[in-house]
Amino acid sequence: MSTRNIVTHARQRKLTGLEASEGAAILRPRLKGKWIPGDKMTYITETEEHGRKRCSIDLPRFAADIAKALGGKLLPAGDYPNEQQQILVGTDRLDLHANTHTRRVKAYANAPEIAWGDWSTYDKAQATESASINPDGRSLAAIANDLKKRVLDANQAPLAARRAYAKAQRENRASIVKNADALKEAHPTLDIRVNEREQTAQIYSGASGHYIAARMSHSGEVSIDRLGSVSAETFGRILAVLDAVKRG
Repeated sequence: MSTRNIVTHARQRKLTGLEASEGAAILRPRLKGKWIPGDKMTYITETEEHGRKRCSIDLPRFAADIAKALGGKLLPAGDYPNEQQQILVGTDRLDLHANTHTRRVKAYANAPEIAWGDWSTYDKAQATESASINPDGRSLAAIANDLKKRVLDANQAPLAARRAYAKAQRENRASIVKNADALKEAHPTLDIRVNEREQTAQIYSGASGHYIAARMSHSGEVSIDRLGSVSAETFGRILAVLDAVKRG
């Protein structure tokens, strides 16, 4: 009889203290279906259909048990609860993804308050490490400790870098609004269109002004893309102003 069948047989007969022949796994007494420290749980189930073996991972139950072991909070599941689960541990989020083909669960760490796009995918300092685990490979306590060490603790620096980057993005979005408002107040005829997400503003002269198309950055600097035709004398005065600014 295989280890899996021994485990199943023992549970059906409500036996305790039975030692499995493979891996020397100990079935300890259950407390109303709950795990106890050092207990080895089973989350992978194999079935056979039309001569083909199929594997399923009870990810909702696994995530609930891991959340309890880590002192975290299991978050509401999305549209695919058997494939994805999320656990809030302190201010960080542990994401679990089940892969029935490999019979493993992959774990990632994220900062839940940061929206996609508010952290950089190019900055190596913000790159996090993931971990792949066998949910049936060890005791639940050992798996929880491993996830804490390899995923949550190991990614504190990258998550801190992401949070700092996200804070800068929020400040930049506030700055572009402030600078665009100030320019509009000084020149009411301008047509200014702010894009907070991109942290820029498009500037047009408006119907009554000389044709101009420009862009403003969150820092308040303006780049002129197009300027309507002007006389050489006017162009010289524009250059004089720009040269004076450059000289400081």
